[in-house]
Amino acid sequence: MSSATPIDRVTLQDEVDVVVIGAGHNGLIAAAYLAAAGIEVLVLEAATTPGGNTITEELTLTGFAHDSCSSAHVLIQANPLLKD
Repeated sequence: MSSATPIDRVTLQDEVDVVVIGAGHNGLIAAAYLAAAGIEVLVLEAATTPGGNTITEELTLTGFAHDSCSSAHVLIQANPLLKD
């Protein structure tokens, strides 16, 4: 269960410095760095769970968790730019 609050249930402040669209890995990292620098950040995510392609889901049987996008990184081995 996500701890994110749907946008229609929050009161937004009048102004922020940066709006980050997407709460995937890169969006969350960018937002964290900006916030650490003292910048007011608002992260918006369309999905009910933040994390983007880094989430773990029950895709097959109940109780069996899968890193749903982790298999994509093995394709990097086929990239000719990375060959010796």
